[in-house]
Amino acid sequence: MKPVISILLLTALAVTGRAQEQFSLKESIAYGLQHNRTVSIYKNNRLQAVQKARQAASTYLPNVNISAGLDDNLKLPVTIIPAGTFGPGTPEQRVSFGTKFNSTHVAQLDQPIFDKAALTGLKARQPNIDYATLTETQNNENLVYNIAVAYFRIIVAQKQLDLLLDNKTRMEKNLGIAQLRAQQGVAKKIDIKQVQVNINNIESQLSVTRNSLELAINTLKFNMGLAIDENIQLNDTARWLSPEDKAKKTDFSFDYKRTTDYALDQTQITLLDINRKNIRDSRYPTLGLYARYGANGFGNKLGDAYERLFDFGTVGLKFQWNIFAGFRKDANYKIANYDFENAKTNLLLKEDQQRLTFQNAGLSYFRAENTITNNKENMDLAKEVYDNVSLQNREGLASLTDLLNAENSYQQAQSNYVQSLLDYYIAEIELRRANGTLIEFYNNL
Repeated sequence: MKPVISILLLTALAVTGRAQEQFSLKESIAYGLQHNRTVSIYKNNRLQAVQKARQAASTYLPNVNISAGLDDNLKLPVTIIPAGTFGPGTPEQRVSFGTKFNSTHVAQLDQPIFDKAALTGLKARQPNIDYATLTETQNNENLVYNIAVAYFRIIVAQKQLDLLLDNKTRMEKNLGIAQLRAQQGVAKKIDIKQVQVNINNIESQLSVTRNSLELAINTLKFNMGLAIDENIQLNDTARWLSPEDKAKKTDFSFDYKRTTDYALDQTQITLLDINRKNIRDSRYPTLGLYARYGANGFGNKLGDAYERLFDFGTVGLKFQWNIFAGFRKDANYKIANYDFENAKTNLLLKEDQQRLTFQNAGLSYFRAENTITNNKENMDLAKEVYDNVSLQNREGLASLTDLLNAENSYQQAQSNYVQSLLDYYIAEIELRRANGTLIEFYNNL
């Protein structure tokens, strides 16, 4: 039966009394990939990119507008007809043309025929969607990393806590023996104090370990999207407490091109290339077609302005060419070109950085892999030594000082083993992060 680590929360949990949820590492990651708040944010960003692509496509589709208006001419304008217009001696005439009410109804269609900049901009639709999708994938990878690290910290902290509690039990037993011997006159009071010092040191370590455990628990729940007052259990701890028994050797090889970071940078370069070409192509003229159809109505009464309508229609071409814009377009193009060149250089720089991170993580991983075996053997050896010295002490063949020295060596060996256990898993996760195989790690759990 697999041991289960119970993660008991403080304060509010003691009141709520809710049933504990059990999670393996894979279940923890799966839960986080569904419930962490960032998941919905990046999903919305991806869906938003799809809508922005539709929005961009509309620039080259027909645009139809309908408008209508009604004028109430409270006072018609006056037109002057000069004197003599209708013959010599005719006086100046003042005439008001028009009717009190005028109605206008117009429908207009505009269709771009040629706009090179707009056509270039349309090429950014799919890369923008790809970029949003890749950032969503990158967020998922970060969740896998953060959840796995917190999960391993909990397992290791709980293991450390169990060992410390065992150590405390042993030392309290030794304290009782020392006190009994002191009463019998075969031990010194300083022996009792030495044992008490060891117990106090263990208490201090227990406090630190409990704090580390609680921090790791809260970090895990945060990344999983669980409420802080939830109570959880880890149910596959035996699998991770014996890494030397996993009987697997992962073949790690560096290939930056399969990482999400590389795909993001490449997509960013594509977008910057489209952007600079879009600015360059804005120097070309544009040509558009428009068609307009409408009707006007006139009348001295409101109803007359809608009863008698006089229609009209127009079809035409619209040509525009911004020949000179004060060097603004040239400057914008050069700025965009610098951004494009910098992005290509940054891609190479990040590849070098990622390669360095991968190599360092690989060294840490293989060192931890070797160290964990040595530390496990050393811990077993230290326990054997302690058991022998403890037996000799009970038989009067070894002093309390010898026993305390053996105890300290055993505790140090335990600490080294637990630390190497954590180092091993953190190094593996770091290695997978650098190599872009975190999702593969999750899928293979």
